[in-house]
Amino acid sequence: MAAGPPFAVAAPGTGPPGPGEDARADGARETPGPEHARSAGRAWPAAASSALYDIVSGPFRPSRILGVSRLAVYLEIEDPHEATVIALLARDAVRLPNGLVLVDTQSVGPFADVAEATSVRIGRCSAVFDGPTGPRTVRAGRWWRPPLPRTARPDRLAAAAAELDRALRGAAGGLPAAAADPLDADLARPDAAEEACRRLVGLGPGLTPSGDDLLCGYLLAARHLGAPAAADALAAAVRRAAPATTALSADLLRHAAAGRACPQAVGVLDALSGRAPLAPALRALRGIGHTSGTDLALGLSAGARAALRSAGTHDTGSSP
Repeated sequence: MAAGPPFAVAAPGTGPPGPGEDARADGARETPGPEHARSAGRAWPAAASSALYDIVSGPFRPSRILGVSRLAVYLEIEDPHEATVIALLARDAVRLPNGLVLVDTQSVGPFADVAEATSVRIGRCSAVFDGPTGPRTVRAGRWWRPPLPRTARPDRLAAAAAELDRALRGAAGGLPAAAADPLDADLARPDAAEEACRRLVGLGPGLTPSGDDLLCGYLLAARHLGAPAAADALAAAVRRAAPATTALSADLLRHAAAGRACPQAVGVLDALSGRAPLAPALRALRGIGHTSGTDLALGLSAGARAALRSAGTHDTGSSP
């Protein structure tokens, strides 16, 4: 899967970047890659999502490892107020909005070193893994901002939503097709939003269950395409239902409720907004995971229908 854009150097000490910017977190020179870091005892260079600014730049907080894969390590920050998950990502992993992204690619293979960590601390622009062979440190020397879709063109939405519906006809996500039916209710009604969460939050296996992926897609489309009442009601219901799912998935639902997503989902939102062709964007999104990308796309489609209903347009079956 494609990585995000290259990290650009900007003025140090300016906090998280503005829209469309990447910024250095300090004035240090470019840090060598992980292979050099191992031999010299230096930190692995990384860039942190601006959504993580308060946590990553704040004082050290204890964390725990939720899971380790070839492309990511998922860390839960111990916080009495709100559970937060940070995804330590290889550069060629899907760039999640809660990502701390290594500058070098997965081929360097650093994650085997941290899998055996006995404790983890996050703070002071670092993630420190303490293990049997000594500490391993990831240093966040830059910030990146999760991408936002371009401004929607309301006159293009009906045709784009119909095209997406056709492209997904017969698509198999991680759940039976009928599982998504609650998303076609009027989720601006709190009772309907609560029912959708009751039926979908945590539904399915894995760190990001399919039901949560459907909800993430819906939240993103409703938020960006013009169904704010449904987005707000569903976001409130999701917060209350969060204990029913995994820590990682609950955190991604929180980001989706705020309109933040991976670049592949933003690509489909751009297509629904009439700003980009749909076919390549949908292909990139459906390439994520076994079914996660397809589930996200199905949720985006449902959210687009909600935006059309909110605008008083009900016909999503017309030709573009």
